[in-house]
Amino acid sequence: MSKESMADIPFLPTEIMGLRLRNRFVRSATMEGMATDNGSPGPELIRLYQNLASGGAGLISTSACCPDPEWMNCLKGQLVLNDKSHLSAWKEMIRTIHDQGALVSLQLAPFVTLGGSPAGPSEYKSGVHVVSADEIGRIASTYAKTAALARQIGVDAAQVHAGHGYGLSQFLSPYFNHRDDAYGGSVENRTRIFRDIRQAIAETAGADFPIWIKMNALDGVPGGLTPDQAARFGPLLAKAGYGAIEVTGGSMSGSHNSRGPLEKSEWFEGFYLEGATKVKAVTDLPVSAVGGIRKLEMIQKILTGGTADLISLSRPLVREPGLINRWNDGDISPSHCISCDGCFKMFVKGKGLFCVQEAKKTRE
Repeated sequence: MSKESMADIPFLPTEIMGLRLRNRFVRSATMEGMATDNGSPGPELIRLYQNLASGGAGLISTSACCPDPEWMNCLKGQLVLNDKSHLSAWKEMIRTIHDQGALVSLQLAPFVTLGGSPAGPSEYKSGVHVVSADEIGRIASTYAKTAALARQIGVDAAQVHAGHGYGLSQFLSPYFNHRDDAYGGSVENRTRIFRDIRQAIAETAGADFPIWIKMNALDGVPGGLTPDQAARFGPLLAKAGYGAIEVTGGSMSGSHNSRGPLEKSEWFEGFYLEGATKVKAVTDLPVSAVGGIRKLEMIQKILTGGTADLISLSRPLVREPGLINRWNDGDISPSHCISCDGCFKMFVKGKGLFCVQEAKKTRE
């Protein structure tokens, strides 16, 4: 392969899950806190997605969208899509993204709480509500209803969020999952909930509706999921009908959170790439790599070296929505993102998603 063709690969069209993407770049789901009070996308959020699409993203993954407000005691400004939603705003958002040449994937939020209590597969700490088999069935059914509604309004795909140590992610983890029933123990049992979800979506939204998964490969806690363990899930998820895997990591209680190592001195570019490499090696599913990726040169190596098929970016696109176009136009200097986490802090404060560094430059 010539150097020229290697350089072009990130920007060439590709087919994933039956969808034709204009390039290999995914805007990874990023909490914005910019939905309206009823959970639909408001004008500011639609404008943000428009900028991401016009900036070159091939596929935009929305922020975590709550199928049931009970699952997360839904945060202020969080997307909600159910039978009570204002669908006209959703359709406008989708049309805006499509008009700019990008596709859109709805991220299906994980459950965090049930009945007002923190919920998980096991009582790994005091006060955790242990999810029953009946509740798992209702969770799968709720996902299916939202996926069907998403397809109805024109969403191109949906992503099941099984990352960052939240409820679904915990089923895969030996640290969180101590069950001795059909949903714990063996690798097959720990993926059973994902088979249930995928089957329910197929029955409700159609088996041909593209569904992919965001999966942890590193929990960052002692006794938690490791890349070698995570790789064993890949073939089972493929068999269950998932079309691609975004490999991530982190849990807020561990040494790695969803934005990288907790200690800045331990930060390095591509901090979740080991997991992507391990998962990619054992499955034919397309894999998307995420985690501190800042340089086009590294992206080219990832895509040509067998680590991943797609590149997922989050914070770099918060600072530079047009980063992908900038690179494609010949300015290949690294992303301007310095991983300060200021954007996340603004979201936590309820101020929406924006780059504090760019805002500072504007003020100055």
